[in-house]
Amino acid sequence: MSPQKTETEEYPALEDIRRSLAEVDKKREDETLSKEECEILELSAVALRDSERLKIVRLQKSAITDMEASVSSINSLAKEIRAKVTRMNKTPKSIDKLESTIKVVVKIVGALAKWQI
Repeated sequence: MSPQKTETEEYPALEDIRRSLAEVDKKREDETLSKEECEILELSAVALRDSERLKIVRLQKSAITDMEASVSSINSLAKEIRAKVTRMNKTPKSIDKLESTIKVVVKIVGALAKWQI
């Protein structure tokens, strides 16, 4: 398996979007801005938030795909484990049957021994 990457290493655009959004939000607090500049910053913030949401949706889809692949792998391992457990249980079951047979034989031999006295 490859070493896990952090969100920012794998998806640097999301970090960039968040950094830009923080800058826009900070600039929007400036009271010296004109109405037009405020509107432009507001529209920029909305666009950045939309971009952030789209990026997060893509990350979620990617994560779901990865999880589905992991589930498939886990399911195949579970099947393999069940098969091995079934094989391992055959020997004790055979021994139990043999033990029951030997007990019956011992009872018969004991009964025959009583009759021969």
